[in-house]
Amino acid sequence: MQVGEINAAPTVQVGLGRCLRSETVRVAVRGAYDVLGKSGALGAGEDLAWSEVRAEDGLRLGAQVFKENPITLVPRVDGTLEVEYVRDHRGNPVKPAGVRYHGKLHIHALPDRRLVLVNEVDLEEYLKGVVGKEMNLAEGEEALKTQVIAARTYAVHEQRLERLRRVKGEKFDLYDDERSQVYGGLERETAHATKLVDATRGMFLVWEGRLVRTFYSSSCGGATEPAWEIMTDETEKMPPLGGVKCGYCERRASTRWKEPVVVSKREIAERCLPKELQALKIRSVEISKTLPGGHAVEVTVRFENSSRAVKLHANNEFRRQLTPSRFRSTLWDPLEDRGDSIAINGRGYGHGAGMCQVGAYEMARDGRTAAEILEYYFPGAKVQKMY
Repeated sequence: MQVGEINAAPTVQVGLGRCLRSETVRVAVRGAYDVLGKSGALGAGEDLAWSEVRAEDGLRLGAQVFKENPITLVPRVDGTLEVEYVRDHRGNPVKPAGVRYHGKLHIHALPDRRLVLVNEVDLEEYLKGVVGKEMNLAEGEEALKTQVIAARTYAVHEQRLERLRRVKGEKFDLYDDERSQVYGGLERETAHATKLVDATRGMFLVWEGRLVRTFYSSSCGGATEPAWEIMTDETEKMPPLGGVKCGYCERRASTRWKEPVVVSKREIAERCLPKELQALKIRSVEISKTLPGGHAVEVTVRFENSSRAVKLHANNEFRRQLTPSRFRSTLWDPLEDRGDSIAINGRGYGHGAGMCQVGAYEMARDGRTAAEILEYYFPGAKVQKMY
């Protein structure tokens, strides 16, 4: 992804995953606002109390119905836009609560009358809502700066790649959850987060004139891996993404899992296998291929009374289908067969590509700067200030 001209912070469009494709959503604006459509101004108000949004032969906002699609809410005072959520990032129900956002809100109605809400926000304001969601703000300042620079680079790389729009058919550049990077609007925006973003303003990670696709995960478990082997969707094979020995994260006991994850073979069949094979009884599940740092890249499933075997991508087709948070990573010990289930022990947390966040914490404790940390995890790349 060529750097090209980046001489000012762009805006990014972020899909709000906690209400993505809901039938109804409630929004509010704490002050004056305008409603815009493709044709121009559609309306205005002095204050928008909590109002239900629904697709009904147009877009209904409270008592008003707008025939255009999408419509855009534009607060006249930044940070007064609010969206109510009834589920968390993983889809679990929560007590209804509102979250405030910078920027404006695009509301799209899909053909099935479900909704897509998109927060369009200045890149630097967006980052203030990322750093405190992705890292612990009590950790070292240089480690936190690495997160801001990595998140900035990743956001612009994804915006220019347009992968979500081209491949997924989405109406935005980034998800607000682990599928891209976690963004919480003003939920975790603090004076410290603002200071970190301002101190690194306009800094990107670059290799030979190209933006690096700056993946990161919580703890690599001892080594990061070639990103194109793990994050297979259009990830460029370049030296900075080839993986490095880490070891820094192993200083913390939390790197090794406290107990194994036990999953039934029936669940594996139902979640990971094609429908025509789900009725077969699984005989064994084995790691059949690993990467240089030890992360599993391929799992082989074999069946009772059959010579057939199914090979699954360890991250995309196995771990993700069985809920990533349960398995933490793909850096596993040999799988333990328990008859009707398997038990998995391992190390690390996350996919293991790019920067190790716990490793960055430890490197910062050793006195390493943000640039030094990033250039360690992405060898050959350099931190460059663009604006």
